[in-house]
Amino acid sequence: MNRLTFFLTSLVIGISAGVTTLFLLPSDYELIVWAILIITIVGLCIKFFHQKLFWETFLFSITTGATVTGTHLLFIEAYLESHQAEIIMLDAIKILDSYALTLLLIAPIYWLVLGLFSGLLANMFVALNRF
Repeated sequence: MNRLTFFLTSLVIGISAGVTTLFLLPSDYELIVWAILIITIVGLCIKFFHQKLFWETFLFSITTGATVTGTHLLFIEAYLESHQAEIIMLDAIKILDSYALTLLLIAPIYWLVLGLFSGLLANMFVALNRF
């Protein structure tokens, strides 16, 4: 997979997940979307990346997570309407009275966790299938 395809695929997956969590599923089911997202990322990365599997999966996951956040920020009003539990959390740590800024500042933590988890899961899956 070349870099452009890598980037575009990550964008499409991120936008799809962002729109799904905004408009199609209640936030109660968002964990299911994230599980499907992780499985999809790991599967794609195992199929297309072989030499630097952890790092490629990590970068793919971070790009996808950033795209999900970008989608949420683009439709911030819809996000706030459909994510009441997140509003309570954001109220507790709100920065400069802006939900969007607060979300943007804490989202990279989620991207890193997504990247680390996906990268480790991809490596574990490949290691287990070698035996």
